[in-house]
Amino acid sequence: MSHPVLAIDVGACTLTAAIRDASGRVTPLLVDGTTTPPARLVVQAGQPRPAREDDPVTLAQLGPLVDRLDVPSLVIDGVSWSIEALTELLLRPVLEAALTQLGTTPQIVLIVPSTWTPELRRRFQRIVHAALTRTVTLIPSDKALAYALPALPVGAGIVAVDCGATDLSAIAVVGGERGPRIIGRAQSDSGGDIFDRFLLANQLTDAGFPDQALDARWGFAGVPRVRAAREALADSDAVTVHLPRPVGRITLSEQDVDATGAQYFAHQFSELLTRLDENATEPISHRLTLSGGLAYDPAVPAAARVHGPVKVMAHPQHVLCRGALTFAAAAIDSTDDPGPRPITDTDEDDEPAPGGISKRTLALFGGVGASVVVIAVAGGLALSAAMTGAPDFREQELPNVAASVLPANQSITGVSLRSWTDGADATDATTRSLSAADARSLACGGTRPAAGTEADGMRWQSSRIFVSDDTAPDTGVGAKATSWDNFDPSAATNVIVTAAIVGRDDRESVWQDISASNQRCPSTKDDLVRTIVVIPQTGPDPGPPSYAQEIPVASTSRTPTTPPTSTTRAPQGGVTMSTQRQAWRGLTPASVSGTGTDMHITCVLDIDGVVLKRSCATAEDSGTADHLAQQAAVAFNPAPEITR
Repeated sequence: MSHPVLAIDVGACTLTAAIRDASGRVTPLLVDGTTTPPARLVVQAGQPRPAREDDPVTLAQLGPLVDRLDVPSLVIDGVSWSIEALTELLLRPVLEAALTQLGTTPQIVLIVPSTWTPELRRRFQRIVHAALTRTVTLIPSDKALAYALPALPVGAGIVAVDCGATDLSAIAVVGGERGPRIIGRAQSDSGGDIFDRFLLANQLTDAGFPDQALDARWGFAGVPRVRAAREALADSDAVTVHLPRPVGRITLSEQDVDATGAQYFAHQFSELLTRLDENATEPISHRLTLSGGLAYDPAVPAAARVHGPVKVMAHPQHVLCRGALTFAAAAIDSTDDPGPRPITDTDEDDEPAPGGISKRTLALFGGVGASVVVIAVAGGLALSAAMTGAPDFREQELPNVAASVLPANQSITGVSLRSWTDGADATDATTRSLSAADARSLACGGTRPAAGTEADGMRWQSSRIFVSDDTAPDTGVGAKATSWDNFDPSAATNVIVTAAIVGRDDRESVWQDISASNQRCPSTKDDLVRTIVVIPQTGPDPGPPSYAQEIPVASTSRTPTTPPTSTTRAPQGGVTMSTQRQAWRGLTPASVSGTGTDMHITCVLDIDGVVLKRSCATAEDSGTADHLAQQAAVAFNPAPEITR
């Protein structure tokens, strides 16, 4: 059974969310009685709160929250409110509704516009993390939309358009061998919000109130009601809209919407699809599928139908959330896959390469050398075709990739993600990141700087610490430290997880170097973790270390120092091994541990493309350490497909 996941899409007008429970079932999330609550705040009696559809239009409006991400705070009735506090007001009811329905804390994925800059995405991620005190994973809207579509046969195409409040976003999608491929993108900045303003202005003018039609304040007051009325036309021919005085009641009919929409959307779709065709890398389909709140409006599919067959997706406002949940559960990201390459080899040219693999097979595997396909290198790393071909990440992309892979809070039973007042990243208090120059070795106890081949191949490291739920932080040192550098991993049950990115051409050498280093780990006063015992990939498990290696004491006697017997001989829990996993156990002796007893450490190292995922668990018995380390290994998120 999979871990429950909550997907959130914060739009300019409405907020939608969907959940995937442990059985894999996906359902829209009901928040305060609706599946489409407003994505804005209002001010009542000097206090901001989430807006409701039945709010009086006289309430002060704060507008869409996503438009204020560059503002650190707002002054409301003389009181400064941080953007994080305002975001919590908007999103906390969503998280609480998910907790109530699922009965457990879900992982959170957040949909962000694919057109946002990396800086804006990181800022939004940090704001939501601070607001909900939980780690969130960002999913670009174009990928969510592509994965929301029905499975396409290889080579079949479709154009998907998300009709949102602020823009119309289109992607051209073709079915690939591993999933949907996006071959083109285009956007129009004129979405439903502008259309509703046109619609309101026309209705006010027809009702004899041209001054109000030009008054910007009526945009805040009247647009939400006109939008609700327009969406209600799906079930009736005309709807009464109650507007403030002096206007009062007006009637919005389907004919009114069609007349305004015919001109507005015909122009928008014509420009959008022309731009999409120009941007596409392959010929695009003429079949269109529509999603987003604006897709309910009959004028929208009518305008799009001029360009080809049109289908409105079921529950169009929740399409991106459904797609985000599918994308989060997928083993790979196929959206950037290249098109199929023609095989031009003749039968005569298909002779076997070294190892008995034909050249045609090697071509299908992206040109991987035969020796790489045939031979598993030392340490058990068997490179696959999915791990070659794409270029290395740019330096500015490394922090986002590493952070996206690390386990989220509540993903490891019995331990919780710790935040730090000092020593962590400026944008994420739960994470410490190190550039290549400062990287630590992934081998042995992980306390020494990376050196040699490992250091040469290392590009970036990001780590998080999960501490036993029984250990609350304070301002001291040891297990209760609030500063990363003062934390003592031997003083409590904990798990340290690290996502390390290596160069694409350095994977083999780094993996082998770590394997070799684990065979000769030192046990000195500089090493908190000592007596390293490597768990082989095949054969019997040697079990936990039987003693804690002490530092020899200087003596004039020639009698050799005998290591004392460990104070604990806990049972082995067992570690599941594979050819792409390394694992080892160690001890922190009682004489130096923060608990005064021997502490057992189990480390598991997996490889996922160019990302190395290490989880090192510390506990008073080896069985618990084994269990926590493997829990943490499973809790890592898949590396982006481009890293493989």
